[in-house]
Amino acid sequence: MERDDVLEYLLEARETLENIEKELLHFEKSTLDGSLVDRELLDTLFRHFHTVKGSSGFFGLTAIVKMAHAAENLLDYLRKNPEAQDADTLEFLITALDYLNELVEHEESSPTGGDFFSEGQTQFLNKLNQKNESIRISLTHTQEEPTTRPSSQEFGLFTNEPAKEIPKEEFGLFTEDPKPKIVEEFGLFSKEENPSPNEEFGLFHKPTETLPKETIYKQEDSSKTEKKVIVKKDIRIDTDKLDSLLDIVGEIVITEPMVTDHPDITKLKLENFQKTALQLKKLIRNLQDITLSLRMVPIAGVFSRMERLVRDTAKKTGKQVELIISGEETEIDKSIIEEMYDPLVHIIRNAIDHGLETPEERKEAGKQIQGSIQLTATQSGKEVWIEVRDDGKGLSRDRILNKAMSLGLTSPAEAEILQDQEVWEFLFHPGFSTAKEVTDLSGRGVGLDVVRKNVTTLKGFVDVFSVYGQGTTFLIRVPLTLAIIEGLVVRKSDTYFILPSVDVKESLYVTNEPINELYKNNHSIQYRTNQISIVDIDLLFGKDSDLNDQRSLKEKYVIVTESHEKQMGIVFDEILGSQSIVIKPISPIFKNINGLAGCTILGNGHAGLILDVRKLISSHLTSVTI
Repeated sequence: MERDDVLEYLLEARETLENIEKELLHFEKSTLDGSLVDRELLDTLFRHFHTVKGSSGFFGLTAIVKMAHAAENLLDYLRKNPEAQDADTLEFLITALDYLNELVEHEESSPTGGDFFSEGQTQFLNKLNQKNESIRISLTHTQEEPTTRPSSQEFGLFTNEPAKEIPKEEFGLFTEDPKPKIVEEFGLFSKEENPSPNEEFGLFHKPTETLPKETIYKQEDSSKTEKKVIVKKDIRIDTDKLDSLLDIVGEIVITEPMVTDHPDITKLKLENFQKTALQLKKLIRNLQDITLSLRMVPIAGVFSRMERLVRDTAKKTGKQVELIISGEETEIDKSIIEEMYDPLVHIIRNAIDHGLETPEERKEAGKQIQGSIQLTATQSGKEVWIEVRDDGKGLSRDRILNKAMSLGLTSPAEAEILQDQEVWEFLFHPGFSTAKEVTDLSGRGVGLDVVRKNVTTLKGFVDVFSVYGQGTTFLIRVPLTLAIIEGLVVRKSDTYFILPSVDVKESLYVTNEPINELYKNNHSIQYRTNQISIVDIDLLFGKDSDLNDQRSLKEKYVIVTESHEKQMGIVFDEILGSQSIVIKPISPIFKNINGLAGCTILGNGHAGLILDVRKLISSHLTSVTI
């Protein structure tokens, strides 16, 4: 058996096991009120386990076959005898699923020929088999009944009425007519005394009311149309090929303006060429959008995995938690989705362990005993916003500040003037935890700092909002894709920069605007009704600002940027326009330069530096006070 074939099957097995987990969680929710599980749900679970068993047997994965077969037997008993369901049934099935996932993962990374590789797996399999045997024995005892019954009632084929034997009514094949006719033997003939020749053997029928032919034709047509709607064509493609395609399309996006806007051509009056160039730009934009959409997948895959996490964490903490999911159809780049799992795990675990109260505490606070966590995804422009909201006790400002002061992160004097949003930022400091004791869920201070690190790697941001006594909300904002962004191209002297469009609030052309200088390298101008800080790009990269020697801005462009409701103006010499930017990784030599997110090649052939505007705003505003 080829190794590639086995790996391809294991990928399919993972998808089947994910479906099993969804159905098992549905199993639990539908039986919380003590009702029996739905037969259709049991049939679905049975088919999934049977599929895993049969396919694994073909590839010689004996351990998976044995585990799936034992779970399949348990489901088969429940299908035939729903009353056999008890408190342990679901736990057995979920644990079997966990071991199946463990076996599949181990077979992918280090193949062992399909055998069990831990003592715990074989012990659980024995327990599951014992569970099946105990159910079988108990069902056998409950179904035993006295066997001495009248012969007329054998197999339940006869009624309890006194026997009025009519030879031609044996086995219930005949009617109760005391005078049966020859033409009615075996029920093959009609009841008419003089059937016509073309009605012999009951093969023909002369109904009293015939349906119009049009009705029959319409039914056939509708069935055909329904089949056409259901048909859906999918194909499995290696992600490496998609990445290669995306790289090629990115090069086309870069090369197109280098050709259509070439200096040698712009000097000529070529109307037909300009029309064709515009059409080419449109086609390349469509090609770019379609290529990006190939990597876009619904975020439902990650959200559904959180249901199991919430269930297990709630049981460990002894709390009652309901997970409410919405916006799971929101699509995002596959590479970003893969990196979103860990941040969501940390946030949801913290929400259950620290945020939600125990049932007794919630009852005293006048809340419902069952806490809720809302997991929502929405698309906002070129970003996806993922929100985790709980209705727990909220963040305690005093506890956070006390912990921050004990770690030397702030002083008592500063703590009094800090805003709530600045206090919540301490939660993301490495090693920061307000837990009184360390558990297997939290307390070591490793969690939210990992969330901030992972999300920042994705060019995203994490915000926290909390009202004490009402709950806490974590908002994660990540870009739709990491490959191509919309950016504003600007120039300062001979250097070109790109500002992501999502960070640009407004662009201004200033002819003679007075500058307010508080001290060296700290300047501001009047922007609408507020004073905003303005910087020269040199200042952001460690040099003295050119604005130090100026009293006013003359013939300059100011790009007003915004982050976390904080605004800052950046001064440039020229704005070249907005365009799609293909992000190229920056050289490791420049990785320590604060404020650079990457680089690209512009249509004029020059290199452009992509600015991390939000990081620049944060670092600058912490160093100055307006």
